[in-house]
Amino acid sequence: MLRFKSLILAFCLFWYSSINGILANSGSYIAGQFAEKEADFRNSSYYYIDLISRGETQKEILRKSIVYSALAGNFEVATAISRKIDDLQLNYPVANLIIFSEAVKNRENIKILEAFERHKKNFPDIFQNVAEFWMLIINDEKDKAFNLINSLSINNEAQLQIVNYNQLLAYVFFNEYEQAKTIYENMDFSDFLFDSESALALVKYFQKAKESKLSESILNKVRSASDNSYYILAFMEMLENGKELDSIKISPYKQIAEIFFRWSQSVQLQGKNTINKPFYLSLANFADPTSSFLKFKLAKVLFDTENYSLSKEILDNISKDDLFYMDSIVENTYAIEQLDSDESALEYIEKFISDGINNARLLKTYGSLQRSQRLYKESIKSYTRAIEAAKRELYTESIWPILFLRGISFERSKNWDLAEADFISALELNPDQPQILNYMGYSLLERKEKLDQAMRMILLAAEKAPDSYHIIDSLGWAYYKTGDFQKALQYLERAMELESTDPIVNDHLGDVLWMLGRKMEAKFQWKKSLSFNPEPIDQKNTEYKLTFGLNAR
Repeated sequence: MLRFKSLILAFCLFWYSSINGILANSGSYIAGQFAEKEADFRNSSYYYIDLISRGETQKEILRKSIVYSALAGNFEVATAISRKIDDLQLNYPVANLIIFSEAVKNRENIKILEAFERHKKNFPDIFQNVAEFWMLIINDEKDKAFNLINSLSINNEAQLQIVNYNQLLAYVFFNEYEQAKTIYENMDFSDFLFDSESALALVKYFQKAKESKLSESILNKVRSASDNSYYILAFMEMLENGKELDSIKISPYKQIAEIFFRWSQSVQLQGKNTINKPFYLSLANFADPTSSFLKFKLAKVLFDTENYSLSKEILDNISKDDLFYMDSIVENTYAIEQLDSDESALEYIEKFISDGINNARLLKTYGSLQRSQRLYKESIKSYTRAIEAAKRELYTESIWPILFLRGISFERSKNWDLAEADFISALELNPDQPQILNYMGYSLLERKEKLDQAMRMILLAAEKAPDSYHIIDSLGWAYYKTGDFQKALQYLERAMELESTDPIVNDHLGDVLWMLGRKMEAKFQWKKSLSFNPEPIDQKNTEYKLTFGLNAR
């Protein structure tokens, strides 16, 4: 904390000064750029703040110091820099958003309105309109708020649904039951809107109103939108036990924070270097620090950007009585796996299993960790328990992935009959699922069984998932197995375009090139395959081919 205060003070003292040296020669600048390239939010924040502490005032450096401080959770620093920029009446959009979010967090109505009026152009139009709607409600101008939202010019169906959804939330906030019921029953709402804390508040509201049909309808949308996360079961259990869940409610301040979450939903996460999505989620968390939902969502996005330690810090602070506790255990397991090892992750999750926590997601994760360490018999037992738990929890949608994973464990433990039975059962629950089709088809190819069926399955999988390198590799390998080497080459080169560092793809491409008489290129691909740490048995096979060639086998 003392270091941050010193940096802030230095920032203020040197605001009008300039650096005499060339910025590109600055160690902190180079380190900051490297950290950015690696999507290391914490170190990016550290190095750009260090530049400011030594007097740097370039706009881009200031912007990056705010963004990466927010992403690293250092809002004390982000707000200090943003306030100084605001005091000098400089227009830095990221600083403006921080100032606005801080006012929402502190529930300072006058500052919220002032900040919004000054900086509302930083919002996309639809989110600007929705924010203004809730601003008017904060300002006790209900009629004006509804007149505004009813007069909006809507450009597409998604915008219309967002507007209608916020109207629904407002009717619930004002306890106007009939209007809320009417708008829900008469408007179309996509499931994605119900991946939100406000959707939980709607379930709670209609259940308390003894409107079981509506609450069940909303709950189904929530479950679908959230991929059946465990927190929904915990939420329903708490409601049924009469727990109040005071933090789950509709309020103008929470809905403004949710606008930042919606903004993050509109941004695609394209690789680990994407910062907009986690930045808007960070703003949502800053604006509403009471929301476990937003914390959990941010932790997951930080994980997806490979900021595992930042993700783990959030998850570690989710308490045992929190709705998201069970989900946090699963996500924390993944973070530990990345930060340390499979063994450490397995030790971590085993403690909860030993304590009698036996929900489907936890057992499925446990089984997958066992499978990753080739403990196939143990993983089969865990997956079987997970299936039983999913049936108890009435999460039938989650059963097919567990059947699929158990089938893989059966296949790896040389029990093909049971593996095939699980794959077929999984396909009955989720017909034409590309990953199942691909795995089963590829397995049949390797076993030299039912080759026509295997080809049909892999072709259908490729049709369903044309950008999956695993599936395109399987298709190329299927053509290789049938002797059509030119077609095999076409698909394996496409698989290489999609993922050039997979050892299997490189090995398969080498085999095809060899059969086409391009032996030097084949050996090059086999050497590449070995550089990407293949499985021991695959490594041995590839080394043999490098020494003796393919035909010698």
